[in-house]
Amino acid sequence: MKNTQPQPAPADGPKPEPRFDAEFQIAIEDWRKQHRLREDDAVCLCLELFRIHQEHWDRLRRKELPSFQDLRDTLIKLGETVTLLQRHGSTLLEALHQHRGGQVWIPPTVTAILLAIGAALGAGILIGRFLL
Repeated sequence: MKNTQPQPAPADGPKPEPRFDAEFQIAIEDWRKQHRLREDDAVCLCLELFRIHQEHWDRLRRKELPSFQDLRDTLIKLGETVTLLQRHGSTLLEALHQHRGGQVWIPPTVTAILLAIGAALGAGILIGRFLL
């Protein structure tokens, strides 16, 4: 029997730090000897396929997780943005409090009141005649 170690799929990124291939390979060899399995047995091929699958997903998990430094930098930028927004917001509020526009009440003229009454009466007559 040939003692060959299954090769993982080629990796695009950096290799994982802890490698337990030697211990794992010894455990597989002991298991194969115990159950008298050949190297090209279907169970061994499934095991090799599982290892390829596992290494693939390990690489993806490492690639997708941002570093804590990136998170820290993002939180610092967010804090600076919030501080700037609060400063500008308080300046805007002070300017709005100082502005006096729109607080003077202008009473309606007699003409405007008479036009509103006429429009209401006309609408009431039309609604009563055509809808009721």
